[in-house]
This record gives sequence, structure tokens and C-alpha cells, in this order.
Amino acid sequence: MKNFLLVLIALCVGGLVPIQGAINGHLGKSLNHPLQATFISFFGAVLALLLILAIRNPALPSMAQLRAIPPIYYSGGIYGVVFVTTLLVLAPRIGIANTVVATIVGQLIISVILDHFALFGLARHPINGFRLMGCLGLMVSLYLIQRTG
Repeated sequence: MKNFLLVLIALCVGGLVPIQGAINGHLGKSLNHPLQATFISFFGAVLALLLILAIRNPALPSMAQLRAIPPIYYSGGIYGVVFVTTLLVLAPRIGIANTVVATIVGQLIISVILDHFALFGLARHPINGFRLMGCLGLMVSLYLIQRTG
């Protein structure tokens, strides 16, 4: 039952991605450059985080903690910039459904590989027939959505 609730939360949060893509797509069309829209999107995120941090008031990490973190783990924001910018450029051109489904297929394929090899400290979840069928099912979904769009 606990996993069901967590999956339900993930489904609801996943539903925010097409809303974000649609809003950012419109923002990108309204401005001079897609990176300006990405900046505004991330600026809004920084403001939201500052508010949450001010309310929650967590302890700051020590310099020793920050130095102990491998540099690769500081690159997460870069992937966010690429993702948001790509979404806001592609959504107005190919539609939000095509854009989101294609990104989900990419996310799933890479996720299965990351799980299989337990990369970045993840728990190992080997590739099996069910996971491969899930990937194939999403690729079929992408094909069908592309075909009807």
C-alpha cells in the first residue's frame, strides 16, 4: 500500500511536466530567445526554493560536506536547463503530447540502464523481459501518438 501511494504521488507530479512544458513553450514564443524563457523558469524555481528554505530553515551543509561530494553530482542543474529548454522549444512545434511522450521514452530507457548497472549509487534492478516490454510499450505509444499528431 505504501508503494501505491508513492507511485500515485509520482503520477501526479509527472502530470506537472506537460503543464510546465505548455507554459514554458508559450513563454519561449513570447520572448526573444528560448534561453531567456529557461532563465525565467529557473528564476521562478529559485524564488520558490528560497521561500521553502526560509520556511523549513534546514541547517546549511558544511564546506567539508560540499567538498566531499564528487563533482558529477553538481551537474544536475545542467540537465534541467537542457530539459526545460528542449521542452519549450519543441512543444510549440510538435505539440506537448509528442514532446512529453518522447521525453518519457528517453527517460525510461536511460532509467532502465541506470538501474541495471546501479549507476550513481542507485539500487540495482536488473533488466528483464518485463522492463523491456515496458520500454517497447512506451515506444509503441510514441509511434501511435506521432502517427495521429
